[in-house]
Amino acid sequence: MALAIILRNSTRIQASPNIFKSAVAINSRKSFTQLISGANKNVNILPRINLASYVKRNMSADHSKLWPIEKAVTLTLLGITPLVFITPNTALNDIFAIATVAHFHWGLEACVVDYVRPIVVGPVLPKVTLALLYLLSISTLGGLLYYNHHSVGIGNTVKNFWKIQK
Repeated sequence: MALAIILRNSTRIQASPNIFKSAVAINSRKSFTQLISGANKNVNILPRINLASYVKRNMSADHSKLWPIEKAVTLTLLGITPLVFITPNTALNDIFAIATVAHFHWGLEACVVDYVRPIVVGPVLPKVTLALLYLLSISTLGGLLYYNHHSVGIGNTVKNFWKIQK
């Protein structure tokens, strides 16, 4: 664990010839000079790092309220998916498009937040990635709603694929 902390915080830790000294200085509440009890007072003391601030994820909102909504949308998709293909109409196609895009958006957003972290890739790339995800989700939803209202719709399209014969 100490090596992972050192690698993640390598820019914040002053260069030290001994990784063990860095790990001890990071993981202890006492400074390194207090730990060695005055053996070498000329040791370059590393800055104290509050590990709790790095372990906590910066949450922008309370996600415990979003989880039940995500599960409700998932259950809605289970019920509405067969209905869209059995009895396609504009209202069902729109509900299906909105629920599908929301479901995919929340899943991809969780991946982006989990894997494109500012502590790993810097502060700019996570914002750019999230902005691209929002742009992709909005354009996908717009395209599906446009297709539902100005063409045959999602349900009829799938029915037409089923009718294709050699």
